[in-house]
Amino acid sequence: MKVIKRIGFMALTLIIITALGGYIYFDRKFTPEKNYLTVHNESGPIPVKWIGRDKNALLVPIHFSKDTTTYYLQFDTGAAYTEFYSRAIPSLIGMSVRNERAITSFYIGKMKITSKQIKISNTGKPSDKNDLVKIIGTLGADILEDRKTLINFRDNSIVFNLSKEPDEFHNNLIDFQFKKRKIIIQGNLKGKAEKFLYDSGTSAYELLTNKENWESLRLSQSKVMTEKAQSRPNILTTYTTKTNHTIRFKNKKLPLNEVTYVEGFSQTQYMLMKFSGMSGMLGNRIFLNHKIYIDCSKEKMGIE
Repeated sequence: MKVIKRIGFMALTLIIITALGGYIYFDRKFTPEKNYLTVHNESGPIPVKWIGRDKNALLVPIHFSKDTTTYYLQFDTGAAYTEFYSRAIPSLIGMSVRNERAITSFYIGKMKITSKQIKISNTGKPSDKNDLVKIIGTLGADILEDRKTLINFRDNSIVFNLSKEPDEFHNNLIDFQFKKRKIIIQGNLKGKAEKFLYDSGTSAYELLTNKENWESLRLSQSKVMTEKAQSRPNILTTYTTKTNHTIRFKNKKLPLNEVTYVEGFSQTQYMLMKFSGMSGMLGNRIFLNHKIYIDCSKEKMGIE
């Protein structure tokens, strides 16, 4: 009897150690490096540019000193870091590379950003003077950290590094988590509290979720639209269909018109969702015609 109890105890101990080891592994894996951006001044309202009829990407204009050209970064709240594309760097004035990191300073409106350790990714294309829209990198969630930001989808503008909370959001804020430099919002869907990642990089979608949730949310007999989408380094297949549910964020209700599920996620991306306890990702589409105020210093946000 003592032997059986001892074996049971050893098995339980092994399960606990394995679970703890898994938690530590994924906690470290998804913990970003420190924030290497130094930011000065409020940007003022920045007009944004959309790519594609379905608003597939949200672009922010940037400028370098001694260079009159307007370049663009894709604003991606799902990315933990700001980065430049390696193939665009050789044509940029005012940028050098050391130890595979970019050393530069640039402006977004009146806001100046300086760093000696901006990440470089082996993607993008060489910057061509004939390109009408020169996309040279990604503006990640590190620009939001410890700062206030207003995304105004009504007039297609963003204000970074706000000095104070906008008046219209006084007494109208909800809590969110800025965990591992990810914006995780709690909302109510079908009478159940759910966690959602706000990922502006999945711009053209309203809600990306798993197939089980997708089946429960879709309208019966609704047409399914299938598309191939690039998500470095994988090619994903998306399945989008109609729904008529609502996501409620405290006292704000947002109609959900479409729901999407994805095949082709990497195991790491899948585990990130499971590890964080999230039900899905919200893209920009669900927030169109609204304003979002995000205060990462207090982990408060508002939707108007």
